[in-house]
Amino acid sequence: MDKDKTQDKKPKLKLIKKEDDLTIKQRAFVDGIIKGKLGSFKEVYADVYDVTLTKQGKIPKWVEVEASRLMAHPKISLSITKGFERRETNAVASTTRTRSYVLEQLMRESKEADSDSTRVRALELLGKTVNLFSDTLEIKESRTSDDIESEIESKIEALIRESEGNH
Repeated sequence: MDKDKTQDKKPKLKLIKKEDDLTIKQRAFVDGIIKGKLGSFKEVYADVYDVTLTKQGKIPKWVEVEASRLMAHPKISLSITKGFERRETNAVASTTRTRSYVLEQLMRESKEADSDSTRVRALELLGKTVNLFSDTLEIKESRTSDDIESEIESKIEALIRESEGNH
């Protein structure tokens, strides 16, 4: 009998659908916008929703209205924003990976190249990445806001004295 009581106390499980899920076509629309393969969101909409072109071969005018409604949908606009952010993050990561790869290969070439000229060229390119051969010297000076404020005040006072002396 104890077994029956424990089975009655088990919670009933049910599947809860995520509210932010998009339909297949909405997801395809978002992906099309993010990838930017077609010119405008109107063209993406027409492609995803299989819109029949007019006799003149143009996209019907109602498509722009529907595409605009879809773009204004909160879940879709959020998905597009997140997609662009992911794409930008991936681009930065890809650039960083490429830079690291190039520098590693230059380092390897500078040590293992068969010819002296190749080793020297690799070293030259590595030197350029750290501004080793720069003709200009950049000096960075840090000042506090108080220093800047007192400097401005003294310049203003000097200008006032100068203008009073001219009158």
